[in-house]
Amino acid sequence: MKIQIKKIVGVLLACAGLMTSTSCVDFEEINKNPYLPDKDMEQKDGVLNGAYMPNLEKHIIPVPLKTDNTDLTNAYQISINLCGDSWVGYFSPRDNKWNEASNTTTFFFSEGWVNLMYEYAITNIFAPWIQLKNVNMSGENPNKEMYAIAQISKIMGLHRSTDKFGPIPYKQVGNGSFTVEYDSQESVYRLFFEELDEAVTILYDFYMKANSTVPMASDVVYEGNVAKWIRLANSLMLRLAIRVRYADEELARTYAEKAIKNPMGVMENIDDMAKMDRGANLQTKHPMYQIADPGQYNDSRMGATIQCYMKGYSDPRISKYFQDQGKKAIRAGLPVTQKVYDGASLPNISEDDPVYWMRASEIDFLRAEGALAGFDMGGGTPQQYYESGIRKSFVECGASVGSYLNSNTPPQAFADPVNVAYNYAAPSTITVKWNEADDAEKKLERIITQKYLALFPDGQEAWSEWRRTGYPRQIPPVNNFTNSDVKKSDGHKDGVRRIPYPRNEYEHNGENLQKAIQQYLGGIDKASVNVWWDKKEKK
Repeated sequence: MKIQIKKIVGVLLACAGLMTSTSCVDFEEINKNPYLPDKDMEQKDGVLNGAYMPNLEKHIIPVPLKTDNTDLTNAYQISINLCGDSWVGYFSPRDNKWNEASNTTTFFFSEGWVNLMYEYAITNIFAPWIQLKNVNMSGENPNKEMYAIAQISKIMGLHRSTDKFGPIPYKQVGNGSFTVEYDSQESVYRLFFEELDEAVTILYDFYMKANSTVPMASDVVYEGNVAKWIRLANSLMLRLAIRVRYADEELARTYAEKAIKNPMGVMENIDDMAKMDRGANLQTKHPMYQIADPGQYNDSRMGATIQCYMKGYSDPRISKYFQDQGKKAIRAGLPVTQKVYDGASLPNISEDDPVYWMRASEIDFLRAEGALAGFDMGGGTPQQYYESGIRKSFVECGASVGSYLNSNTPPQAFADPVNVAYNYAAPSTITVKWNEADDAEKKLERIITQKYLALFPDGQEAWSEWRRTGYPRQIPPVNNFTNSDVKKSDGHKDGVRRIPYPRNEYEHNGENLQKAIQQYLGGIDKASVNVWWDKKEKK
């Protein structure tokens, strides 16, 4: 990672003023961005949406365009690769060099990194969304369809943000105040559901009037394809519904079934997958390529947990995910190691690979869990959705499923390629083959384990699922240098439950923040505190 840790990248955009500034500022100045149009350009048709929509989309999961500098790569590394990726064992640093190994991989939260995480996760999503709202919903002829797409994109990004931090400013953002109250995570999720429902209704009405696209040249994901945006919104609704099922089962059932029963349905075809790749005459580049490439950052290698499962299962996807057949992996949380792990397996990711928001295989695993919980997921059984999810995952990465569905071998133990002191027993005995005689908990472990393998390399989503369910069981980090009361994980529970708030919020929106901490987090702003939906008992 090549970044000045204590430098906040750029001037905070409009929503930052709404959330994190108490001083009097000139909004005309604060909204200026070298990548966005000036006043004269704004008068030209399509320029505003053409600037703001890709600016929103590339911040959902930080992904740079070919023409961008390293800011978004650094954002990805700080907020995903050295957090979720590490905590679920997808990746581990080749040399844990940052702050003498006292960093997020060892449960230590530095001021600079957390400030940047919050900016990337909150400010940089709200800012272009506010601009899109102003452009499309002002005046006598609002562009409701464009705004509906902006709403879906915003929720795709901000659910990841609230899943990181817990309570966030949401309902009042964009209403003209310099400081904004925090909303509980429960209320934010309820607003997500309402807004997704409204967006789907708007787009479906538009679609039924024989409109196949929302006219615009700025949508990198689907280039305005209405049917695909509707199915994505329904799929996102399903993801969020399943996420809250241990916190509010009826809320989960209501929206999970609503998503499935919508006339346009959910994502079933891999052609519908939501990804940042090539679109709107733009080309993205995968940040993990730069992070791992030995000629660039040279910072990331295969994690121990994913190796244990993929090697134990003889999973053909391993050669699609990692170079060298995933022969060597690294446990998270190591001390500074210099170059001794240089030979560990690199991710098999090229610069031009897409960054996925959501894939079709995930939808089947969501439906499998929903059916397991007794929700109406369209008539299929948990086993049918589970096996369909596996098949789709293999297709998505270009591997042959063969006899994989009948595999009865368990995950393997971890053998450190350098230091036997870091060896660890197999994290689980769970196998691939479905067994209808298993109890519901074992079936859940099987579903989430395969979901984990299909979600790769999205460590943030995998971390949220691990926190929510306790699965898949992990190889825990070696060291715990926490400054935020994190209990060393056994691979099933404890570990990092959320990210604490940054100092910037304490300094600039302190009254609202302190109120939220007292009301919604039990008065404790620590990484050991569960977010609202994290209610399941892990035995």
